[in-house]
Amino acid sequence: MIERVQDRLSGRARWFDIIEVSGSSTPISFKNNRLHSITERHNTGFGVRVNVDGRTGFSYTNDGAALDDMAGRAMELSTWGDREDFELPAEAGTHFEPYDGAIDSFDVKSEIAAAEETIAAILARFPGATVDLGISRSTASSRIVNSSGIDASYRSSHYAASIGATLILDDGSRIEAAGTLSGLAPLDYRELRDEITGNIEAALTTRKSPSGRVPVVLSPRAAARIIGIVTSGLNAKSVYRGISPFAERRGSAVFNSALTLRDDPSMDSSPFSYPFDDEGVPAVKKRLVNRGVIETFITDLKHAKKLGLAAGGNGQRSYASLPYPSFSNIVIDPGIEPRNRMIEGIERGILVEQFIGLGQSNTLTGDFSANLELAYLIENGTITGRVKDCMLSDNLFHLLAGEIVLSAERKRIGSVLAPYIMLPAVNYTG
Repeated sequence: MIERVQDRLSGRARWFDIIEVSGSSTPISFKNNRLHSITERHNTGFGVRVNVDGRTGFSYTNDGAALDDMAGRAMELSTWGDREDFELPAEAGTHFEPYDGAIDSFDVKSEIAAAEETIAAILARFPGATVDLGISRSTASSRIVNSSGIDASYRSSHYAASIGATLILDDGSRIEAAGTLSGLAPLDYRELRDEITGNIEAALTTRKSPSGRVPVVLSPRAAARIIGIVTSGLNAKSVYRGISPFAERRGSAVFNSALTLRDDPSMDSSPFSYPFDDEGVPAVKKRLVNRGVIETFITDLKHAKKLGLAAGGNGQRSYASLPYPSFSNIVIDPGIEPRNRMIEGIERGILVEQFIGLGQSNTLTGDFSANLELAYLIENGTITGRVKDCMLSDNLFHLLAGEIVLSAERKRIGSVLAPYIMLPAVNYTG
């Protein structure tokens, strides 16, 4: 089918590419301690992008038999499309597959039994808790064909588990602890379960701390959330639209030299890795922030051309959309300070595990104000209990430009590999 469309478009379009994506997934959901749903999903789709006389048209379909008509539709739509003068790549680069055949060992009955055992273990420690738990497996294949000679494909697999536990105490206050993990094949998530129950246990004792500027330690989960304020400004689309705070600061020292931030599409065992992006551009590791200096932005072909950047394999799309710049795996380089020593050096401070409301931050200025869903008081180097009804507010860019300490330990939270980050003085409202 694709070969027939290639023949039809050759000579009629300045360039074209065709993406074919197919996949299946099995999400299993538990809500309020009970099995809620099991779903099987299968999907296949094709997207055709053509450039005629410098303008780009696009169309898509789920029906392979309609591919010819869709290609003709894309040609027609190019008359009203955006003017784009970039060229498509001719090589997709080194090939690897973020795929593990062990994904085939996924068994619904076994996964349900493991989930029920996990919920039972949490309820055994906290009988009044309610637990939501999700498990999913998915496999996919992606193929990109273009007029420059690329015909490349790869398979991917993805396993994910998420646990959220809520405990309402006698005084009406709530403790909520959550976590996720992911990989290329089924994983044992008992360690995640133990982390969540440990967080609840530590939160049973409540402490108060006066408002003011205090040292704050961000857990890898909290650090992964807050670093999103930075990465939103490292997207070439934001730079081109003029809504990035870093648009004119490439090559400038913006952050403390302890901060190095990378985009790594080849990270081992990560379901967010890929050999080439959805435009066929080879995916390469790149430093976005190098020892505090903004080095480059992630980009697709369109915005690379507009900004005079080298495309590094960050053009992503579904078969039903045009490409846009998107990160692969975000990697924060570690420091040398062990996490425990970092905490031991704090006389009075806050350890943040989970934010709530961080999405309301001003990503253009770096200002943020977020409630702390789960956080603990540090007194004389020891975690003494949970702080509640409290928040942090400050400017993240100013904080990261000042003194910071990064831990030697790191943890992958979704697509972000993050250490603990210590900020010496942050506005805290208790």
